[in-house]
Amino acid sequence: MRYARLLVLGVALGAGLLAARMVMDSGPADVAEDTQAVAPSTLPVLVSTRDIKLGDQIQATDLSWVDWPIEVVPQGAITRESQPDAEQTLVGQIAKAPIYVGEPIREQRLINTERGFMAAILPKGMRAIAVAVEAETTAGGFILPGDKVDVILTKGSEGSSRVSSETILENVRVLAIDTTTAGEQAEKTLQPDRTATLELSPQQAETVSLAQQLGKISLALRSAQDSADSGPEQTTGRGGVSFVKYGVSSQAGAQ
Repeated sequence: MRYARLLVLGVALGAGLLAARMVMDSGPADVAEDTQAVAPSTLPVLVSTRDIKLGDQIQATDLSWVDWPIEVVPQGAITRESQPDAEQTLVGQIAKAPIYVGEPIREQRLINTERGFMAAILPKGMRAIAVAVEAETTAGGFILPGDKVDVILTKGSEGSSRVSSETILENVRVLAIDTTTAGEQAEKTLQPDRTATLELSPQQAETVSLAQQLGKISLALRSAQDSADSGPEQTTGRGGVSFVKYGVSSQAGAQ
């Protein structure tokens, strides 16, 4: 009887030691798996370190890798997994649209071209046309590249009773003042006898070209809250430019 009790005790002790060993062997692995399961999965995303304006050239200091949760990485964002050398290859490219600090970099907003700067930032299908303007006809010189304006044509000589003004285009983007673009506009405004370069459709470019031959062009600054930034944003005011020849009134520029 005594030997039987010792045998049962030995078997129980052996089973206990075996169970303890199994717990010790499997415990750390299970804890590691649980920790890995709750840890958020991240992905290095290339973001801007400053506000990049339209027309700015990308510098090496403008870019940085930041870990983003995989589930919220924006579509089209550049990741280290897809483009590990993007921090170097994007340097020198030009911004086609504003990019704000902390915003993921998308290649759709950049362009790499050896053409002229204005051709690089001009949207596809649009034209750039320069118009001669004076400070007193441009909101006192406070119009800057990137602003939206209405284009006004004034016809008739000074002192004449037949002087008239008409808005021929609305919500037009100013691409540049002389050679100053939106990315270089700090401390620069429109001075007297300067040139404003406007972003227009081919049809609108014809309208403005004709208007410059008929009279004086003025630019009226639009409120930032009243300026459309997407879609077909430029519209003609009254269907084109009207002029009189041999007593007959005609329309031109908007067909």
